[in-house]
Amino acid sequence: MKAIILERLDKNAPLTISHTAIPAIAADEVLIETKAIGINPVDYKTLEDYTTPDGLRASWAPALDGISPLILGSDIAGVVTAVGSAVTKFNTGDEVFGMIKMPGHGRVFADYVAAPAIHLAKKPVNISFTEAAAATLAAITAWQNLHTHYQTKEGDRVLITAPAGGVGHYAVQMAKAAGAHVIAVTTAANADWVRQLGADDIIDYNHFNFEEAGSLQLNLVLDIGGRFPAALYEKHFAPGAALFFLPHGLPAATTQYYQSKGFDVRFTGVTSDEKAIDAIAGLLQSGKIKSYVGKVFPFDQMRAAFDEMKKGTTKGKIVVTL
Repeated sequence: MKAIILERLDKNAPLTISHTAIPAIAADEVLIETKAIGINPVDYKTLEDYTTPDGLRASWAPALDGISPLILGSDIAGVVTAVGSAVTKFNTGDEVFGMIKMPGHGRVFADYVAAPAIHLAKKPVNISFTEAAAATLAAITAWQNLHTHYQTKEGDRVLITAPAGGVGHYAVQMAKAAGAHVIAVTTAANADWVRQLGADDIIDYNHFNFEEAGSLQLNLVLDIGGRFPAALYEKHFAPGAALFFLPHGLPAATTQYYQSKGFDVRFTGVTSDEKAIDAIAGLLQSGKIKSYVGKVFPFDQMRAAFDEMKKGTTKGKIVVTL
């Protein structure tokens, strides 16, 4: 099969295609013929052995000990071509999508992927493989923050930074679908589009002053990308508010300080989750959320897709097709 295989981590790796054997599947797995791959910052940060500016190792980064050669990637949409003996959820020929073995190595930068059945859902018939591949890590991250780490309820005031990005554009739609009042922090250029996603209020981060403004009475803040320090949000918390940082870990002292004051301030990672991917399939099927795919690249242009993602300016998701 075709695959992008890395002998070592190298930020300048050309990410060219080579060939290897089609993987065998375990009893609880299915074999997927890949149609589309969603790519994420975790992919290039793993490639670069990323450490945060404050010296914290990115806690979501998959462990690499003993893994060589490495095939990156977690997000896939495709067709089931073989089914393990213990699998009852899928049959050969089913169209599926999901985030595979996160945290860990899904090994999806290939045209065949072995995947645990519980990491997958059936692709809704009303969306493309490209749209399905987009609605994996980013959508699961949004869903877990809104429904697992915090239980969003009608009337909650939810603030979301980077609402035009991969995680953010799903988070806005999901929060709105849950009945929340959504406040989005973005640029003037993205404001109209973010309103179309469902945001009730727009804050222009170039002009809004969090320190001088009156309290926003926020129940939940999703800081996607680590735009602001926790101290800047504190005056805007409603009692018992939650503030989740999505890109990387927080110093333990910061977490302990806010938790001692009754606030849930912490880093939240993402994990492969059957309940989440099944819920996302339902939201996509009903039209309550939609994937926005900003750029599409063919498999032999993975390096260009990485370079585009690193710019940080793409609306929605970047997807690679096979």
